[in-house]
Amino acid sequence: MDPSTIGIEHFLHVEDLEPLVYVLIPIVAVVFLYGIYRYWRRWFKGGGRPPMDRFWERFRRLLVYGLAQRKVLMKGYEGAMHLAIFLGTLLLLIATLLRALEYDVFVRLMDTRILTGNAYLAFKLVANIGGVLLILGTLMAFYRRASGMTADLPNTAADYLVLALLLAIAVTGFMLDSMATLTYRQGWIDGWDPLGMAMTGLFKGLDASTLRLVYRATWLAHMLMALGAIAALPFTKLSHIVVGGVANTFFSRLEHPSAFRPVEDLEKVVETGKLGVQSLSDATWKQRMDYDACVKCARCHNSCPANLSGKPLSPMNLVLKLRELMDSEEWDEGIVPKHVEPDIVWSCVTCGACVYECPVLIHHVETITDLRRALFASGENTPEELLQVSYNIMRTTNPYGFNPADREGWIQRLAEEGLVEIAREGEEYDYLYWVGCNVSYDPNLRGIGEALLRVLKDVGIRVAVMLEEGCCGEPARRIGDELMFSEQVKANAEALSKYKFKRLLVTCPHGYNVFRHEYPLYGFKVDVVHHSQLLAELLRSGKISPGSLDAKVTFHDPCYLGRWNGVYEEPRDVLRSIRGLRLVEMRRSRGRAFCCGGGGGQAFFEVKRGERISKLRMREALDTGARVVAVACPFCNVMLRSEAPEEVAVKDIVELLAESLEE
Repeated sequence: MDPSTIGIEHFLHVEDLEPLVYVLIPIVAVVFLYGIYRYWRRWFKGGGRPPMDRFWERFRRLLVYGLAQRKVLMKGYEGAMHLAIFLGTLLLLIATLLRALEYDVFVRLMDTRILTGNAYLAFKLVANIGGVLLILGTLMAFYRRASGMTADLPNTAADYLVLALLLAIAVTGFMLDSMATLTYRQGWIDGWDPLGMAMTGLFKGLDASTLRLVYRATWLAHMLMALGAIAALPFTKLSHIVVGGVANTFFSRLEHPSAFRPVEDLEKVVETGKLGVQSLSDATWKQRMDYDACVKCARCHNSCPANLSGKPLSPMNLVLKLRELMDSEEWDEGIVPKHVEPDIVWSCVTCGACVYECPVLIHHVETITDLRRALFASGENTPEELLQVSYNIMRTTNPYGFNPADREGWIQRLAEEGLVEIAREGEEYDYLYWVGCNVSYDPNLRGIGEALLRVLKDVGIRVAVMLEEGCCGEPARRIGDELMFSEQVKANAEALSKYKFKRLLVTCPHGYNVFRHEYPLYGFKVDVVHHSQLLAELLRSGKISPGSLDAKVTFHDPCYLGRWNGVYEEPRDVLRSIRGLRLVEMRRSRGRAFCCGGGGGQAFFEVKRGERISKLRMREALDTGARVVAVACPFCNVMLRSEAPEEVAVKDIVELLAESLEE
């Protein structure tokens, strides 16, 4: 064989079949683009257009979450499986394009080569690596599905067919390589084409004409499957490559994920009675893109506390149901209760586990919040207990309906003891302490506020409290009462603006989140700090010298402090600073911590199906052998204390710190 043809021998077998590819490529392109157009048409039905603001930030997200697959790799086996398929496909695609470029452009038009010598050897090796990765990843995917490794993973014939297609493309590619290697074997390629060389034994008994015939048939099958896969991509599970991996990551919401989308022109919208998502036509284009982006990986499903505790909610199944409605084009039909039962919507604790796990950045909680807005606005299919929450806030400025005079009396007593000042206009304070409804009204939680104020007094920090403090509005927003929330924002912004203070101090992560991320959407910004962050700062600066405490402690990460806001180490730093305290972690902690069950209005109402979420979390805490469960959230305190046996104490981190200082 002429050495100048090394590397293009494949084309010498099938040169007369090449025109077929040129005919099929435009057809494949038309079918592929039509599939993409179908998505585009349903996303932007009724108007709207994709934003192109902050382009480079969006492009970075595409690279990090789409190309580098940051969230995909968070899972061990599944991450490795997906990475192998992705890298294998990418390397083989690049190799195919290089071969086509070389023969159709450089050889035919310019009579030159680009893949020669060492470049050709590297090309062969990289193609081998790509093929091996694709085969390995596909076999891992087959095993994952067949063995039931991932609980409740949707398993359909179409899913297996897609995997079989990928495997067939990779195997036939190696068959072509081995037949070409057998025909034109040159010693200098040994070691650079390991799998191609290894498979030559399959074809050694064939004569030259038969080998050529088999090669041509295999090549034709390989090309038809490859081109067919590209054409079918928008119509199969492989669509997540474009819809999820590209579109949904690039156009993902740039606002903080826990700053749920506000309702524009709220008062006008309330007058129309069309608040939230009553039907698909009310959903935003981004929410519709979310529904199509779901790859059915079941990560959200298997991390959702509601689902794992036996409630009817599965974030994955909810998204797939909404996609199914889009497929049937039922745009103006009511979603709840005809297609989605109300308990599904009300089971959500808004913990964000689904959002945290989703590899293509779907925001399930925002969809649920919009469904709740619609239900609350209509007054139908909404639990009476949650309607009462908003009524209580309107009547008594707190969600529990307690008499505000009771809180005022407690604050007056703290002021008389010198633990805190009552905020006055014209004075300037280091911190204005937003006590929050739980600590203000629950006698079992007031010790948290008192312990914090004692610690800060000893340090010499000037702290004040407003007598007129009401609810921050977070419970109203999570249950879907957007109007009540906006009214609370206005009232609280007006009250806070009267006083001078450096930072707003909170002990409730829900309040921390709403002041930090959601109030700014309504035009009010304030520098807010959670007490775990402030205590960690004071410890690092040496202003607090903790004592000792002989206790084995486990820490429960509050969802709105940890997963939504990334505050993981500060509470642990406070606990680690206490001499003699032994900190042990639960099985699920930090970003994958299991919710206490109190968020999303569940502290006021619970879907009575399955087990209590708080019971499951306390079980994990007890498994550590700890006799103290440390928390940094009043909601978590209440929920976990209700499940704790007599020998186990549930305490806030500042209570433990204060105890050590008294020793």
